[in-house]
Amino acid sequence: MTTQADIEDKPKFSVIWIIPIIALLITGWMLYQHQANKGHTIFIKMTDADGIIAGKTEVRVKSVKVGLVESLKLELAQNAVIAKVRILQPYRDLLAEDSSFWVVKPRIDESGISGMNTLLSGVYIELSPGDAKTRSSIFTLMDEPALIGSEVQGKRYQLVASDAEVLDVGSSIFFRNYKVGQVESAHFSVESLKMEYGIFIYSPYDTLITDNAIFWISSGIDFKLSTEGVEVSTGSLAKMIKGGISVDYPPTMPSGTAALENKTYALHKNFAMALEQRFDHFDYYLIEFEQSIRGLRAGAPIEYRGMRIGTIEQVPATGVSDDRPLYFQQNNTSVPVLVKIEYGRIYEDAQLAQTYWSENIDKWISSGLRASLKSGNLLTGAVYIELDFYPSAEVVSSNKTTIYPVLPSVPSGITALSEQVTSLLNKLNGLPLETTVKELEGALQQHRLLAMEMNQLVESINNNNITDKVGGNLTSLKDTLSQLTSSLKQFEQTMTQYQKGSGVMDQLSNTLEELESLSNRLKPISKGLNEQPNMLIFNKESGTDPLPRKK
Repeated sequence: MTTQADIEDKPKFSVIWIIPIIALLITGWMLYQHQANKGHTIFIKMTDADGIIAGKTEVRVKSVKVGLVESLKLELAQNAVIAKVRILQPYRDLLAEDSSFWVVKPRIDESGISGMNTLLSGVYIELSPGDAKTRSSIFTLMDEPALIGSEVQGKRYQLVASDAEVLDVGSSIFFRNYKVGQVESAHFSVESLKMEYGIFIYSPYDTLITDNAIFWISSGIDFKLSTEGVEVSTGSLAKMIKGGISVDYPPTMPSGTAALENKTYALHKNFAMALEQRFDHFDYYLIEFEQSIRGLRAGAPIEYRGMRIGTIEQVPATGVSDDRPLYFQQNNTSVPVLVKIEYGRIYEDAQLAQTYWSENIDKWISSGLRASLKSGNLLTGAVYIELDFYPSAEVVSSNKTTIYPVLPSVPSGITALSEQVTSLLNKLNGLPLETTVKELEGALQQHRLLAMEMNQLVESINNNNITDKVGGNLTSLKDTLSQLTSSLKQFEQTMTQYQKGSGVMDQLSNTLEELESLSNRLKPISKGLNEQPNMLIFNKESGTDPLPRKK
């Protein structure tokens, strides 16, 4: 008898497989957590890796570790070093596109001493988070640390300097000797040939920066020698050591409205120049001088009866008219000086002052308005230009070159005195003294003959025995004639003294010769003072000795 076997289908999946699956899941989860906790990888490009060690140099934010330098790679093509940096996962949001990195190490500069704690622990990379919404993985290491963090409240502005001294990053900014900000960046523009500074003003002092604010270099000691005399001013001890930038408002002017952020201002060399440059509403004029302009410098004032109304721009003027320099014009020996009339100095409303000036300048010139050179300082020999009315000046009409209108001038100083003395001597030499004396002698001879005829007439009348009354009258007439004859003789004697060869005539001739000699001696003195106004105090400068030519 055959027995049939029962076959059962067993399940294909065994319970035993649950254990390796669970282990695999746990391993995968651990790998994910490990990779996620490692953070975000970024790359920092730097010129060199001085002090940076892979696996040791940390990335910090406010002394808190947020990452680590994993490796360093030399990029020969770009002549740079590429650092691979791992940023911890909780801090990956700090990697904004405008974030900045720099190396913290011991530094000694004008802003002070920093990074001394790295002497023992080694250098580290500081991260300054940005404000951009987009993220980035490639950054460039900064050469200098960022001075102002994003958490500091305030505003940024731009300064442009053309002739001021160069300031370093970190220099302080003062408002009336109180620190209100500092220089963040300094850059020399090759295109404009000017220094460009980025400055930061702390809040709430940023409200002090208005549209009419002026900036200038505030050195420790300011020494100024000009036509106004000698001025010496000193700042605080911090300024004397480090220098800085000062900001304020022009005197007697209100503060104005607050300026917008990133507004650009001019940075001036000193406070005086900052005040001068604010008069930006002006017109140019030419003044032609028929004398030496030695001692006249650009920047010197133009005054009207002691009130400054302008500034000298170029000495001499370098413009071109009719394809020739202004000081090489034909049939013209004058030296042109370019000046600018600044209407803001005449009246606070510059536009109104310009209108008033333009409407009246021709009338003033016709009435005798002239420019002249005046000595501002005998010690330095500096001179300035003064405008005033000279009623006796030669009448001229206002004329204009091809580029600028012209203000007429008159000689001044010793030059004017020399010309007056020379004119007086010429007039004295032109007097016909000899002819006048001869005419007087003839008149005296005629009076002498008349007196003799009258005496003969009187004697003839007396001899004819005319009435006593007539005789008495004739006697009286004779006495009168005798007195007249005496007077004429005395007059004749007086005039004889003025004849050629007489003592009085010799004295008059000697006086004229002395005046002429005085004029000749004054001419070189006049020329010397015009060329060097301070020659009365200092010896006259002598030219360099000529060098013999080579054969």
